[in-house]
Amino acid sequence: MNLDVDTMTNNELVAAVSRAKNIPQDLRQILAEGYDSVFVALGTKYLIAVQEALASVPEETTAFAFASKGSKKFIGDCYWIPATEEERSRLGTTWIELRGRELLNLAQNIENQQQLGQMRENPEVSRQLNTPN
Repeated sequence: MNLDVDTMTNNELVAAVSRAKNIPQDLRQILAEGYDSVFVALGTKYLIAVQEALASVPEETTAFAFASKGSKKFIGDCYWIPATEEERSRLGTTWIELRGRELLNLAQNIENQQQLGQMRENPEVSRQLNTPN
């Protein structure tokens, strides 16, 4: 890939390799297919890999990202649904499992198409719906 890894930070290296592998470009193409809603539950390195695509989510798409406070800077145009250390510790789980549980929780709490539409119109509704059952 002809990268000078000695002069790059780890995050710069992840971003450079992901660009070389067309990861952000491929995700940008997928997002351009016209989805109403997109849910992102990725770890920090994966968020860095797709950060460029998440920074240009199409206007007609409402994107939600489950991420820690430290990863929030990588979610671009996504609405942030916090994954907290307090919640992770309380559940005795890993970060990736926590984000998966939050996504599952949200999905189980969406009772109908109307609520999903409300989330698209006002992403803050997702935080209300993302409460444990």
